[in-house]
Amino acid sequence: MYKKINDFTLNINNEVLNFDYKIKSIVEFEKVYIILLWNIDSDNMADQPLSNVYSIGKNGKVLWNVKPIFQNYNKYTDEHLFIDIQKDDNGNLQLQTFEGIKAIVDPVSGRILKKSWTKG
Repeated sequence: MYKKINDFTLNINNEVLNFDYKIKSIVEFEKVYIILLWNIDSDNMADQPLSNVYSIGKNGKVLWNVKPIFQNYNKYTDEHLFIDIQKDDNGNLQLQTFEGIKAIVDPVSGRILKKSWTKG
């Protein structure tokens, strides 16, 4: 169980996690919480944080950040702006980037199970 202390801080199993950006959403899975960070004070995409998704274990420890997972996906950039996180019907994490990349990811390991392009 988690407790959101304020827009930037979570308490998970007595581990306090502070983020540089506001917590836009939290999706709970059996073993982890997935956190999406956002600059809620700006509508400008250039002001949003890159690599803004984290997997946090139920013990309050950070398991992974999305940057290394997507690092080699785009030859022009190592970082992406993620705009949506959801739990799919199979219990996996669904991520979507601003650029139109949609991916299904194992929420615990961070392994990409499926990728597709949604804009065109």
